Amino acid sequence: VIVHETARTTTVALQATTALIMGGTGHPLLAPTDQPPFVTAYLNNAINSYIDSAAAVGTGTAGPATNADAVYTPEQFFPVAGSGTFGNSVATGLANLHNCIAVSGCVYNNDPAVTPTVGSKPPVPTDQFIVFGYSQSAVIAALAKRDLINSYQPGDPSTSFFLVADPMRPNGGILMRFKGFPTIPLLNIPFYGAAPTDSAVVNDGGTPNDPSDDTYAYPTVDVAQQYDGLGGDFPVRPLNLLATVNAIAGYVYLHGNVVNQPLTNALYQGKVGDTSYYLYPTSTLPILMPLQQIGVPKPILGFLDAPLRVIIEDAYARTVSPGTPTGISILPIGNPVALAVHLVESIPVGIDNALQDLGVGRVLGTTAPGTFGVGGPSLPVAAATTTPSKPTAGVVSSTKSATADRPAPTREPRAKVHIDRKSVV
Repeated sequence: VIVHETARTTTVALQATTALIMGGTGHPLLAPTDQPPFVTAYLNNAINSYIDSAAAVGTGTAGPATNADAVYTPEQFFPVAGSGTFGNSVATGLANLHNCIAVSGCVYNNDPAVTPTVGSKPPVPTDQFIVFGYSQSAVIAALAKRDLINSYQPGDPSTSFFLVADPMRPNGGILMRFKGFPTIPLLNIPFYGAAPTDSAVVNDGGTPNDPSDDTYAYPTVDVAQQYDGLGGDFPVRPLNLLATVNAIAGYVYLHGNVVNQPLTNALYQGKVGDTSYYLYPTSTLPILMPLQQIGVPKPILGFLDAPLRVIIEDAYARTVSPGTPTGISILPIGNPVALAVHLVESIPVGIDNALQDLGVGRVLGTTAPGTFGVGGPSLPVAAATTTPSKPTAGVVSSTKSATADRPAPTREPRAKVHIDRKSVV
């Protein structure tokens, strides 16, 4: 059932916090493709696992949600899902999301059988909105946020964003990695660049030189799964073919389950501008998962994982913040000396991994590797906010450390579309 919601006045005294929730590729959240039980469960999961959890840990996003609407987006991706191309599907979904934020012609699922715990009522102009996007709809959400930033005027209402498995993640998203490349013909896949992180500061907390306590117009949470190649963790060095194959395997084995994981399982990666970044760690490399499926013993997989992870992680820019736009590198190897050293160090670590899996313990006395393997960097231990960095378009030959390079905020150019809910009556 589809309802076209038009602008209206309201006499409700209390402001609702309405989650505008979109599905992933193949899931428009409307019948006949998606039936009410699926839509209801999807809405509840988005609220319980992401929206309310993020509000509770102080990301700056709104919550808890008090209303949830399943917003229609085509979610087509020819030839994988439907007959529509990716670019056309995104454009149609973006137009409808803007309508929902403006409360003017919003298309959403109002089937009475869709019964999220918080209820599902039509959006109204006084609502505080939270936009939730997953995979393809994360692109839609990121583009909507870009439009809102470009058309922002002081006093515009705040909107929160959740980007789950976002192909536009600044450092890791495939649509940013190849920014500057032409649109892929026939499939119509544009490289949109990076999801923005530079929305207006509406309250600096009384400390103009300290961004950690700033309140932003469009606070955002970005969550990715390690090694999900099309969901925000594509290698910066794709000529490292092992890493590229691993990222493709990561999409096959991991991408579809990212949205089902609770945010509490994710590791905090830091904050850039208005966006807090999180990563779900992957304990077994995706390229080893076929072996796991056919019954290869865990100790063997643990042994193989250590050196393979060193080679694969060399294809990533883990010392660069996930919020720093980073294009691909033409170099297949980062630091060859460091790679050789870490590869040698990984052999006894792999042996200890196997022995530990056998119940013997780490006989050689090595330390269990972290999320990014032997020699990989550590994740932040506390919240820290940095200034958004200038996007890098096209091919780059190297990357810079996010801790050393903090240029002024920049924005992706886009036609301005001002959306003023205050004037809707």
